[in-house]
Amino acid sequence: MKRYLLTGLFPLLILIMGCATTPPPSPVSLMDVISMTKAGMPDADIIQRIEATHTVYRLGAADIILLKDQGVSERVINYMLETYPRAAVEEQRRRDYHFYSGYYYGPWHYHPWWY
Repeated sequence: MKRYLLTGLFPLLILIMGCATTPPPSPVSLMDVISMTKAGMPDADIIQRIEATHTVYRLGAADIILLKDQGVSERVINYMLETYPRAAVEEQRRRDYHFYSGYYYGPWHYHPWWY
């Protein structure tokens, strides 16, 4: 009896635990940054929110002008400009981790050089 109870209860527990995950936070848009600035939120809080959501920006000249015209501080704009190079470096670091010194440490499949 215990055996049947455990075999039926265990998959149910796994199913419930899998459903309890929370979705990732949505990225912070330019309009969100502008509205947080106009609401009087401190720069540190805006930067912390961008960090928490892992938002990456590729700002163009028009975007920077828009942000400056709307009163976003230089500190926040500079942080937003740094998110793209920082993400690119992190992605390259992740790729380099898997292939180091001629040995492939990633998902185990054959590399084209090995044929």
